[in-house]
Amino acid sequence: MEEELLIRKEAEQFFKAKIERSRNYYPVQDIHELKTRLYDFYSEENKSIFLDEILNQTVSYFSKHRDQVHGGKPDPKCSIDQKFEKLLFYIKQEIDTLPKIAHQKFTDEKNIRDKVFISYSHEDKSYLKDIQRHFKPFLDKINYWDDSRIEPGQKWKEEIEKALKETKVGILLVSTDFLGSDFIRNKEIPELLNTAEKEGGVILIVILKPCLFEEFDKLNQFQAMNPPSKPLSKMSEDEKEELLVNLVRQTKKIIEKRDYS
Repeated sequence: MEEELLIRKEAEQFFKAKIERSRNYYPVQDIHELKTRLYDFYSEENKSIFLDEILNQTVSYFSKHRDQVHGGKPDPKCSIDQKFEKLLFYIKQEIDTLPKIAHQKFTDEKNIRDKVFISYSHEDKSYLKDIQRHFKPFLDKINYWDDSRIEPGQKWKEEIEKALKETKVGILLVSTDFLGSDFIRNKEIPELLNTAEKEGGVILIVILKPCLFEEFDKLNQFQAMNPPSKPLSKMSEDEKEELLVNLVRQTKKIIEKRDYS
């Protein structure tokens, strides 16, 4: 635990000194410095931890810049926007060359995150049934949860809040109804994004129907399982099945790689 915290602190200091204050015009120059810094770590896992924290710092800085300067919207003409878009691309490429890490080593032992939380609009319940069907064979290995598990008489808001506090993987089933839900937008999404940023949670996104997903910057920073141009509603039956199989495969991989030591 102490080793991971030390590496993350080193990454934060590197970001502030070498990336946040960088005067390099081309972001690839910052990436070369970053790759040189990675040579200081012998194990692949430590490199992964360092890069993961660099990604966290980059996303946080970029998000604050957009909120403060552009009202939370992207600006293709802004040089900082252009640079950080490219930086994120290069950093994610570097991360993809290393083993995936479970980002949970220093979470509170009393609040272990191992739950898979499905966030969806009730207007899209037919899609939820397909998700449930694909997860069902693995319920002995995956701590799956959606709000159909709330028993009669239980307080639904409290049950959702409890589930969110235990979430490791948040699966977002995105549609216009999902994006328009006040409760999802004001409660579920902020909680899941906070977990992803600060406690190593993972966000997986499935686009159900045509919608303006690209307009929601806090969500579109995450790569969706399928492109917005090809939502589930436009897929053939075989394509849907393949996507949902991959969703379960990715979820299972994340859960199995968790490390609470």
